[in-house]
Amino acid sequence: MLDLLQLRVNLDEFEQLRLCQAVERSDCHAAFTVQGTKVIWPTAHWSDTPTEEKINIRGWFPLLDQIADEFLIFRPQGGCFFVSRDSVTYRLVESDTRGVMFMQLEINRLKVVPPRQVDRLQAYSLP
Repeated sequence: MLDLLQLRVNLDEFEQLRLCQAVERSDCHAAFTVQGTKVIWPTAHWSDTPTEEKINIRGWFPLLDQIADEFLIFRPQGGCFFVSRDSVTYRLVESDTRGVMFMQLEINRLKVVPPRQVDRLQAYSLP
């Protein structure tokens, strides 16, 4: 059994995946089709992909390339994968909405740290 890759990504990289989509999806953040090691299309299709959506985006985004390479370990024949906020999955058939998880994601977020509380009397008193 293969181990799942756990990947920490920043929010900007994660949002780039949605921005490069040919078709917006409601079931996930972004979806892609991988055709071998050199081609990634910005949409998910089980049948023939429409010509206008056959834009090879391999090499455009390092995060996407990394996800596609990991996907090819699980499915060397390629296919479609789906990115959500906490995981990346592939589906054995188009109607399978659950999918098979092959990567866990953790999005780095900036943390807001509250200001340090200072006792007013100590702050204004002289030593």
